This record gives sequence, C-alpha cells and structure tokens, in this order.
Amino acid sequence: MNEATRRAVLEAVKTAIITELRGLEIYRAAAEKAEDPAARQMFLSLAEDEEQHKQFLERNFESLLKDGTWAVPATPENLSALDHSEVITPEFLGRVRGGAFEMGVVAAGVMLEKTAIEYYEQAARECPDEESAKVFRFLATWEEDHLRVLQELESRLKDQYFADQGFAPF
Repeated sequence: MNEATRRAVLEAVKTAIITELRGLEIYRAAAEKAEDPAARQMFLSLAEDEEQHKQFLERNFESLLKDGTWAVPATPENLSALDHSEVITPEFLGRVRGGAFEMGVVAAGVMLEKTAIEYYEQAARECPDEESAKVFRFLATWEEDHLRVLQELESRLKDQYFADQGFAPF
C-alpha cells in the first residue's frame, strides 16, 4: 500500500472508530439508566458488541499506522455475530412493554447502524486499496446484522406499545 493510500485508509478507520465509540457510549448510558434488568442486559450486550468493533478497528489502525497492513483480518472468527436471542425473550418484551426510553434508545441504535453501514459502503467504494475495501465491505455486512436485529426489536416494541394502548389487533 503506497503512502497516499495508507493515509486515506487511516482516515477512514479513524472515522470508523469514532462511529463505534458513539454507539458504545449511547448503549452504556442506556444500560445505566434502564430500570428493567433485561433492558439493562440488552444495552450492555449492544455496548459489548460496539466495544469489540472499536477494538478490532483500533488494533488494525495501529498496524496500518506502523506498517500499512491489516493485522486482524475481517473474518467471522474475529468479528462475532450479534445474537441477543437470550436477552430479547417474550418475557423481556412483556416487561419492557414498549417503554418510551427503550424505544428511543433502540431507534437511536437503528440510526447509528444505518449511518455506519452508509459510511462503510462509501469507504469501500472510494478506497484505493482492494484489501481495505474488502474490510469495509465486511464491516458494512456486519453492521447490517446489527441493524436487522434492532429493527426487529423496534418493530416488536412499537407493536407492544400500540397493543398496550388498546389498538390491537394491529
């Protein structure tokens, strides 16, 4: 990777790290504020995922800075899939009942994930280095999984909210 390409890739990774940090801090703050233990656990789990993303990017940033290579490959083994099936149970949904706070945080999470996906897709298209473009495409796919889970949860919380207001069946 030539120097101009390395600088461009480093700038893209810096932006990606900040994007992950924003999600991490939002989910941590939500976990601290959540009164329901299941909601707290869900937000902590989301924060852990964002922390993993950030650490992955930081390790690679250091390597790119030092020698222009991706030290940690973007593979399923290095980037775990989002799985909140043990947290988002029918009991969880019954307790949270589409609360405004939880719905607000989930909606913010949906917007964060959409922003991250758009950024990674753009970085992949504009990246002059094919290996880096491949990593950004992988990261976009990774975030799409998060987005899908959050959108599903958002939909379920909205449906529960309207059911609780007497608008069921919807």
